[in-house]
Amino acid sequence: MSSQKGVALGEWLLASVIGVIILMAALAWLSSSWQLALIQRQALQTANAGQWALQRIRQRAEWAGFGGVHPLALDDARVSAWLSDNNRGLGKPVSDQLTIQYLVEKAVLDCEGTRVLAGQILIERYFVRADSSTSGWVLACDAGQCDANACSRLGDAGLALLADVESLQVLYGLAPSESLAGGYVDATVLRSMSPLPRVHSLRIGILLRGSDLLPRKRRWQAPDDWLGMNLGSMTDARAHRAMSQTLELPNG
Repeated sequence: MSSQKGVALGEWLLASVIGVIILMAALAWLSSSWQLALIQRQALQTANAGQWALQRIRQRAEWAGFGGVHPLALDDARVSAWLSDNNRGLGKPVSDQLTIQYLVEKAVLDCEGTRVLAGQILIERYFVRADSSTSGWVLACDAGQCDANACSRLGDAGLALLADVESLQVLYGLAPSESLAGGYVDATVLRSMSPLPRVHSLRIGILLRGSDLLPRKRRWQAPDDWLGMNLGSMTDARAHRAMSQTLELPNG
């Protein structure tokens, strides 16, 4: 009887050890699968968010300059405080501000949801700011309108379009002329030129971070073609993504 009890105890201990090993293997597999799923979800979320933001700006920018107005409103002193600018506002690196305008052919809703009637000049500025809804920064859009007499509504905090934005960068493509070879410049250089050159394209870059913390810190390197900027490498517990697009200004 004593020997049988010893065998039963040994079998129980062996079964317990095997059970613990199986349980640990299952937990390790679940943890690895969860981490992989979180990383893939963050990558997809930042990609979709970046594509949406760039497409949103593209839809408006393609109208910039319509109706014979300057696409960036650089010749209108009434809106001089809110023009496109370089290194203005928050961000890492410090974000730019993009301001575009066009003559409204038929009534539309601006980026803040306000109806703008035909015959008005619609102005929208895109910039990065802090917002109480998130711990990070947001891409915001402030809209206004001008007529022959005055401008209104422009200059407030605008409407938050997208959260977890680290930086917005904009370069302006100049059309070649007899005295200018063309190429891309920032807003500071553009606004210092006299006479104002024709702007025929925009290069827009947006830097995003993931909304959730990853299980461990990961090393990230921005692509070399992100508007020619060297951001270096970073190690962070959030996913990052840098995206850019080049678009023509048909009415530039």
